[in-house]
Amino acid sequence: MKAKLEFNLPDDSEAFNLATNGFNYYMALVEMDEWLRCEYKYNGKEEMYEVREKLKEIILDNNVKIE
Repeated sequence: MKAKLEFNLPDDSEAFNLATNGFNYYMALVEMDEWLRCEYKYNGKEEMYEVREKLKEIILDNNVKIE
């Protein structure tokens, strides 16, 4: 199976940028999740646990899985 996305540039430049930068957005979420984990696990910042849980909730609500 193949999939092809087509954009009419420059009119669709915002949609094009969202589609082509998906991996960068994913990696930003992974990095933020890891930073929050380290903050509460190794630096004793217990409040970051709740922030991380909220981030996970938002991620799941948007059908994104980070691993």
